[in-house]
Amino acid sequence: MDALHRGGVAFQAECGAQGTCGRCVVQILSGQCEWPGSELLAAEKRKEGFILSCQARVKGDLVVKIPETISESSPAGTNRCPVPEVEAVAPSELSPLSKKVALELAPLSAGENASDLDRLARCFTGEGEVRYSLSVLRSLPEAVRQSQGQITITLAEDGTSKHLLKLEPGVQTARHFGVACDIGTTTVALQIVDLNTGRVIDTAGDYNGQIECGADVISRILYARKPERLEELRQRVVRTVNSLLDATLPRQGIGAEEITCAVFSGNTTMIHLLLGINPRHIREEPYVPALKTPPMLSAGELQLHLWPEAAVFFTPAVGSYVGGDITAGVLCTQVHRAGHGTTLFMDIGTNGELVLSGEDWMVSCACSAGPAFEGVGISCGMRAAAGAIETVDIEAGGAAIAYQVIGGGSPRGICGSGLIELVAGLFTRGIIGRDGRFNEAKADKRVRLDEHPRTFVLVEAGQTSTGKPISLSERDIANLMRAKAAIYSACGLFLKKVGLTCADIDRVYIAGGFGCHLDIQKAITIGLFPETDPGRFEYLGNTSLQGACLALLSHAHRQRLAEIAKRMTYIDLSSETDYAHEYTAALFLPHTDDSLFPGVMKSLRGRWSKRRHTPHFIELCF
Repeated sequence: MDALHRGGVAFQAECGAQGTCGRCVVQILSGQCEWPGSELLAAEKRKEGFILSCQARVKGDLVVKIPETISESSPAGTNRCPVPEVEAVAPSELSPLSKKVALELAPLSAGENASDLDRLARCFTGEGEVRYSLSVLRSLPEAVRQSQGQITITLAEDGTSKHLLKLEPGVQTARHFGVACDIGTTTVALQIVDLNTGRVIDTAGDYNGQIECGADVISRILYARKPERLEELRQRVVRTVNSLLDATLPRQGIGAEEITCAVFSGNTTMIHLLLGINPRHIREEPYVPALKTPPMLSAGELQLHLWPEAAVFFTPAVGSYVGGDITAGVLCTQVHRAGHGTTLFMDIGTNGELVLSGEDWMVSCACSAGPAFEGVGISCGMRAAAGAIETVDIEAGGAAIAYQVIGGGSPRGICGSGLIELVAGLFTRGIIGRDGRFNEAKADKRVRLDEHPRTFVLVEAGQTSTGKPISLSERDIANLMRAKAAIYSACGLFLKKVGLTCADIDRVYIAGGFGCHLDIQKAITIGLFPETDPGRFEYLGNTSLQGACLALLSHAHRQRLAEIAKRMTYIDLSSETDYAHEYTAALFLPHTDDSLFPGVMKSLRGRWSKRRHTPHFIELCF
């Protein structure tokens, strides 16, 4: 696998090269390699030379055949992503991470013994410590004399001191830009922001290049155990960020040297990997990360395609599994949606994080949901981008289906919101049972019972932009059910731990990248969310990116982020003995306990046959 990665072969090694997902199968045509074998491959496949590349050691020259499913598994290119723009900070309240200030130094005088630096330092009298970089000192004498003392400085503040980043001759304040970036486990999204006005100029996103080395944070932590693989993960995410910058900046006519600061937000593992810091201790008891809030760094240190001296700020984390993406999300809810009493913030993606907030308290927890909500691990899945089916409505009997595609046109895949609606429709129409398996008695021409795994065809090959059908297999449904079970069980146990029920929650905020058109009622139908009034839910979009943008634009918001991280109490659900039981009970549609979803069960009566459960369901429960 390492050799193939270096050769540019795209993999979806979801398990982090642990040999458990079976996604890296290749066929050895000639040559020799060592590998221990695997039960994931049938005996006849092994005889034909098929191996798991992550477990095989090269012993000489090889000729390897790459299956089409691998070579096409990882998306390429930069795509626009539907990230809601942050609510603008009022111009009067703008205090960006870096600011440009025009200064006029005292005239040069032969009789005065003050140096250029002395005259510059007088401009900061009473403003605390100012640090000067060597590049600023080198540019100082020529800049001062070229403009007769009229200069423009770029200044950044890290909370304890000011950093003079750049010095230019004359007045150069008209153009001033920054970057807000969310480093997600599955996707990376960024915004280019005009720091003079607070206006978002451009938004772009793409899959995190690290996906090929693991689908979730745990698999990537395992992958990063070798130093060379840790460096590979760092380079992959940096390349993803740089590809977005290389696409957006020229599109807007902005030079990299005009970006003077950036704010990065992400979970604790993603920030460790961005910095090239081994994250192994995040998953090892006592689960203490190397750092929660990195110091302010420079773009050059991170090898970003920005002006090398640009200041880079990171949103603060709470702990190993509640990172800066969550503090950024809570910032969004506090700034723009205050006054709702007790609120539950849920960031749903590859990881599921929950924050429960009252007037003067805040508690959080986290769970591993997997990347199904973002289309990864689903045969026809994709993120919420152009060409993705985002809404699905199955009419009676399942023969007629209506769907909506992001951007219009022919579909090329299905995103998280579409998956949830499709599974809800299949369930309520009786096409699948509570165990997620197809009901043979209600199967029609769309259900391919003779395929392995059995499949429901949503869109035939001739109607897609790829020329391939868009379908959902029982394996895909199982992946989605595991993801929803992780979220629901974490939410239920979390509320029990703090002595509350769903009825006590005044507002539920949903963040994450699986679609702004999520139908809350259908999400409740499959058991993703507790059954409560759908009117209490509000979808916020990518709050990690929005919070990063707020921090980029406002000193007050940067201070508030630090306060949120300091105040938040973290509850570790993984150490709770009841969590496994709660999770297992939630592995069915909508749940094994009908009393938790009385409205859903009532609506299903009359649609199903009198046979309530399949034998498989009874076997697993008892």
